[in-house]
Amino acid sequence: MLARAAGYAGAAIAALWAARQLNRIYSFPEPLDAELMNVARNFGIFILPALVLLLAGPFRMWFDRFAPLYPLVLGAGVLNIYLQNDALAAGLPIIVLVYPFLVIFALAYLLRGRVPRA
Repeated sequence: MLARAAGYAGAAIAALWAARQLNRIYSFPEPLDAELMNVARNFGIFILPALVLLLAGPFRMWFDRFAPLYPLVLGAGVLNIYLQNDALAAGLPIIVLVYPFLVIFALAYLLRGRVPRA
């Protein structure tokens, strides 16, 4: 049961982040193509575990207990982006820690976490 709630919480965090980024982009008078593709790529990585948690279940009990790690790690990464003044200090933890965690988390739940069908 925790997997579905974690999926909704993570999707909400990812959607709020994307809305904030798009709001920031549209305030610039420059072309948006590169920034918009950057937001789309990041949103795709952020939302991937939410899609797995919401659409692939039900999950084994052990996997279900660790599902809240997804919104916690994503929330900490997004919060770090907004709290840091330096671009390197904000972006490096996302690239080195959060992105790999989200991809590995989604693959683990998709490939190993589901309850086998009888």
